[in-house]
Amino acid sequence: MAEMRGTENKAPEVALWRTWGLRLIFAAMAIILGFKQWSYIFDGTADWTSWRGLGHSMLATLALLAIAGVFHPLKLLPLMLYEMAWKTVWLLIIALPAWLQTEPVPTIVNVPASIIGIGVLSILVPWRYVWWRYILDL
Repeated sequence: MAEMRGTENKAPEVALWRTWGLRLIFAAMAIILGFKQWSYIFDGTADWTSWRGLGHSMLATLALLAIAGVFHPLKLLPLMLYEMAWKTVWLLIIALPAWLQTEPVPTIVNVPASIIGIGVLSILVPWRYVWWRYILDL
């Protein structure tokens, strides 16, 4: 069974399992990431560098916006694309070179979870819809 979005604009069909999968990922982001980041913020920020503060603020905001993604997964799809993009950049530019040089990989992001998450999202994201909505519909 497929869910049709934007039929007046002839949007490609988006399978219901994809929208529900995205809802689950958004919910996990809101709960897990939100709990973790807001705990850091409420524990105190006095000893943080400005970059650490920036990172925690951005991730806490990402978790907050993910709540809307639970209810409107296709409207908030750019948020998920951003999540995939920044983690891919981080993995390729920060984690991979450190790993190849047998140095410790910075622990700001869980590498195995990030790789799995990007893989799952690559399956869940309705790429035809992304192409139609964000490339062709400009």
